[in-house]
Amino acid sequence: MGLIDRYILRAVTTPLGLALCVAGMLLLIEQMLRLFDFVLAEQGPVEVVWRMLANLIPHYLGLALPLGAFLGVMLAFRALSMSSELDALHSSGASMRRLLRPIYGLFLVLMAFDFALVSYIEPLARYRYEQIRFDVTTGAFGVKIPQGAFVDIADGVTIRLGGVNSETREAEDIFLEQRGADGGLATVTARYGAISTNPDFTRLLLKLRDGRQLFVDPNAARVNALSFDSFDLEVELPASAVFRSRGGDAREATFDELLASVRSGSRASDPLWDAYRARLHWVVIHPLSYLVMPILAVAMGVTGRRRASTLKPVAGVAILIVYHELLEEWGQIAVRDGALSPYVAMWGLLAAFAALSVALYNRSVDQARVARVAARQEAKPPRVLVEGGLDADSASDGAEPADMAEPALTGRASS
Repeated sequence: MGLIDRYILRAVTTPLGLALCVAGMLLLIEQMLRLFDFVLAEQGPVEVVWRMLANLIPHYLGLALPLGAFLGVMLAFRALSMSSELDALHSSGASMRRLLRPIYGLFLVLMAFDFALVSYIEPLARYRYEQIRFDVTTGAFGVKIPQGAFVDIADGVTIRLGGVNSETREAEDIFLEQRGADGGLATVTARYGAISTNPDFTRLLLKLRDGRQLFVDPNAARVNALSFDSFDLEVELPASAVFRSRGGDAREATFDELLASVRSGSRASDPLWDAYRARLHWVVIHPLSYLVMPILAVAMGVTGRRRASTLKPVAGVAILIVYHELLEEWGQIAVRDGALSPYVAMWGLLAAFAALSVALYNRSVDQARVARVAARQEAKPPRVLVEGGLDADSASDGAEPADMAEPALTGRASS
């Protein structure tokens, strides 16, 4: 790798890393607040939020990586243009194609990583995220007992909590009723108590204090009462619901599974065949978009030093976002619904994106070449003729006319 390659890579990787970190952090922080609200509303443990966020990282990385790579190249070439370093590199014989060589080497690595991300890592992480969300909503991380309501937590078991201390997580004014299969009844009341579950979530553990226990036999002929200062009680919980197997959603299928389903199935035999087909083409097109992004990034980044355009970077980001949104929200949905062929709705969109990027690239490079030639002509120094006048080209540039110049020395020095 030559000096120019290393210099270009250093200029690109710094803004690329910063843009990737900023975009990823903004997306994760927004989702983290939503997950906290969701978990607390479902009375789940707070540590579940971090597990859910960890499984969302591949999804948001797939969103932030194209934008970060695009911004890295665009900002790097904009800085090179503004500092005239790009003109110096061109003057040394390095063409624009030569400058794009290390960038495409970097983007080939990003393209391979993106393919592994959207083909294998993201589907498995999405399924794990949905599984954790299902466990939170079904109470697999603990029994959800609303305050002031009678809740049947198991067959023949009813509980009511008068209140729950938000700091100590202890319950107050506890009522528990157990109905036996033979018709017997056991009622427990307590002023305070701690409620938890065993690690397998198969038993409810109650550590009650300052309460009373009442037994009624099946025939209701005898009642026994017992007061206690502390009492530990275990209640059998019903088995938690089992989460569905992976594959019900096309976004949870890996590349191999998508390819096998599309090849072996058909629209008539599998209702999810169109969804799998759309996802398969999206998994292929998403990494291939990295081959076009450097062209658009250079087109939006190269600018004149004297007339720097602030609209081009904004337009470049807007074009990239619109392309990805159309690919995700229009092309993939149209193929999934069977309205259009993927070669029209998705591959056609990629072709249009590539054609627009190449057109903008050629225009931007031509404008930069014209600007360099114009700047070189403006800085052209006047040439003095042997007869003492100025060159006509210099005079036309605003120099002093030949007849206004100083008379030339005509004498010859004697030896």
